[in-house]
Amino acid sequence: MTVPEPHRPAGRPRTAVLSRERILAAAFALADVRGGDFTLAALARSLDVRPSALHHYFAGKDELIAGMRGQLTARVGDTGFATLPWHEAIVPWARVYRTTFGAHPGIIAALATLPVADEPESMVDYERIAAAMRRDGYPEHRIVPALVAIECFVIGSALDSLAPEDNLRPLSNTTLVPVLTAAEQSARAHAGAQRLGVAEATFEFGLAALIAGLRAAGEAEAEAEAG
Repeated sequence: MTVPEPHRPAGRPRTAVLSRERILAAAFALADVRGGDFTLAALARSLDVRPSALHHYFAGKDELIAGMRGQLTARVGDTGFATLPWHEAIVPWARVYRTTFGAHPGIIAALATLPVADEPESMVDYERIAAAMRRDGYPEHRIVPALVAIECFVIGSALDSLAPEDNLRPLSNTTLVPVLTAAEQSARAHAGAQRLGVAEATFEFGLAALIAGLRAAGEAEAEAEAG
């Protein structure tokens, strides 16, 4: 005797199927439109669920933001810190970091100001960079300041990439700022010769200068301590 299958009501299920990944994707979509000040209630509405359903995955908004940061950090990936000198591995890391975070400008401020705490992806990422710097003899008390300086620059560059490329171009009364006018024109011409946008050329120059300065400062201090 064949037992008939239970009748399933037609139409969509009463409760939307949730997952951590689906919630994070919806949070990014909402933040891209509304910025980082969105509420969990608004996120729940976008998912067509009750706010309480989100708490099965995230205790609160801070934990959600941490999850968003972790997902972006995972996209950055490992750029060879275990095998390359830290100052070489940090260059592709910074480039991907800038592109990845710049894709979601609405949430950058929230991501940048939330403590890392115990968010695993970010902790692992920072750990591999710190380990490479210590392995290469960078003064231990300077590792975190150097890493923070690089991250601040990258985050600022991610925001700068969204600004108009002529945001420092004098548009009127150029006789008041002749040096700035000439310098801005020269910067655009130089970037064009490199086949780069102004923001990208600025990022590459600034990154190289920052890393060179941090290397020199670290080496000088290490030599002083050794002597």
